[in-house]
Amino acid sequence: MLVVVRWLDLGSPDDGRVTLPLGEAAQELGLPGHRRVMLDLMSALGELEEAGDVTVEWTHGRGVAVVTLSDRLRRDVRMLSPER
Repeated sequence: MLVVVRWLDLGSPDDGRVTLPLGEAAQELGLPGHRRVMLDLMSALGELEEAGDVTVEWTHGRGVAVVTLSDRLRRDVRMLSPER
């Protein structure tokens, strides 16, 4: 999951927050920057939020998501990546 990788790259901050510009996310995933792709990314983040894995705050007209990983998800990822 791209959000988890970004969180790890940031040094696994305790607050679990990751800023995710949707255009950059699409590019990193090798997807075109079309409106439909942006909507799909927004939908995927919404599904993660509904599952309780993250909370999402939208900024810049919904072009940038500030995603906070749940405590459970952070704990699970840390168990898989103890060196981080």
